[in-house]
Amino acid sequence: MKHSLLLFLSANRLHVQLMENGKILLQHDFSETQENRENFAAFLQTEKCPAYLLVDLIEEDFRHEIVPHLIGGQRTALLQRKFDQFYRGTPFHQATQLQRQKTGRRDVDMLFSALTNPSHITPWLNIMLAQQTPLVGIYSVPQISAPLVKDHPSNHLLLISWEKFSGLRQTYFSDHRLQISRLTPVHADLAFYDAVVNELSRTFQYLKSLSLLPAGQILDVRILCHARDRSELQNKLPQSEDVRYDFSDIEEVGKQMKVDYSFNDSDASQIFLHQLISNRPGTNYANAEHIRYYTLWQLRRVLNWSSAVLLLASISWASATYWQNRGNAAETESLVFQTQRLLGETQQITQSFPDTQVPASDIKSGVSIMRKLDQYEPAPLILLKPISTALDRFPQIVVNELDWQASAKEPVASNTLADVPAQVIILKGNLRGFENNYRAALEYLDRFELELGKRGYQVTALTNPLDVSPSGSLSDQRDTSENQLVYSLKLVWRPPT
Repeated sequence: MKHSLLLFLSANRLHVQLMENGKILLQHDFSETQENRENFAAFLQTEKCPAYLLVDLIEEDFRHEIVPHLIGGQRTALLQRKFDQFYRGTPFHQATQLQRQKTGRRDVDMLFSALTNPSHITPWLNIMLAQQTPLVGIYSVPQISAPLVKDHPSNHLLLISWEKFSGLRQTYFSDHRLQISRLTPVHADLAFYDAVVNELSRTFQYLKSLSLLPAGQILDVRILCHARDRSELQNKLPQSEDVRYDFSDIEEVGKQMKVDYSFNDSDASQIFLHQLISNRPGTNYANAEHIRYYTLWQLRRVLNWSSAVLLLASISWASATYWQNRGNAAETESLVFQTQRLLGETQQITQSFPDTQVPASDIKSGVSIMRKLDQYEPAPLILLKPISTALDRFPQIVVNELDWQASAKEPVASNTLADVPAQVIILKGNLRGFENNYRAALEYLDRFELELGKRGYQVTALTNPLDVSPSGSLSDQRDTSENQLVYSLKLVWRPPT
């Protein structure tokens, strides 16, 4: 009995259905309210089978890049730099190799994509992690659409589908490889065929503007719809020499895929859910942290099978030995005893398998190490945001240079960690708006230094607008420009105890 949990996430709703050998056992819909999220958590407590999360959101971005052909750690580092460059604000990103060029350095065409608004996914994902749900991966509708157009001969094809809770999805393929996808919400008072007519012309112009559709090339459009909508579409779609239409009956597609569902309209949600479980892509938006309970679930199955094989092998070995040595009663008793012991050890191993829970001591050690590492190299936001806030309060102070380095030689201030390197920041710039009023400029700079001290920095003035030290030299500077009201400050910061 093979159970699986299919989750379909749109902008404001999560559809859940439990499957058994391709048959739908039950379905639930959860909206984005606290009560519904609690109900979802309660539901997951009763179901511990593998879960597949399919998302259909507007905030999905696609970027094409040509990158050098690398392998191993160099390739991983390159992809990570691209993710940091394109999608720094989301953990849900992936890179798919489209093809390798045949000339020159034989670089690689890559498709980088990401779900750019994590707030849609994170609340539901946190619930699944809290309930230790074995999540297989996080997939999107454009990712799993390719098999629906692989039989079409066109090299420039637009697939149009409609999902009831998300909207009208238009996915463009070039040479049967995903290039870009758009999702348009469809209001309840707008019929599916009217939405297709309204959006198709916009998408055609959009593809032309991006040069994804070559000049003079005919765009083939495959529309996944119900037979009733097909007749309306054939009457309302504009006829053009630049566009050809191809209609896929959603009921026929469902029969070919053996979908256990009765299609009453053009809603293709069930098509994509079954497509996901039958032709799961090799890449997805989940990282190792998101799927760790699925990894443990797989490991547990392997151990269970290994235990069963070990037990069967032990019994077979004991039986063979028994028949070969049945004349020796003492040896037979010894073999039976060994078999029983192996059976007991196997049961003990099975019972001691962790309930997909990491020991508290391991968690504590990991958190301690991560905190110490964070203290050794604090994030730029933690270190520079207080300086930025202070500069906002002192607009006449201009920063021209900022140097930042770690140093273990700086004196340790009270209430700071002594075993962590100090972060040393040198600010250089000038003061504006004081003309020749050096006293006001010095007082203004002193207040700025006090403000930084309140924010946890040890401040040392390296250069002042006017050198008033005993060794300094005073001269008539009435004609000095305000660009010469320069300063430099040394800021030392360590994490507080």
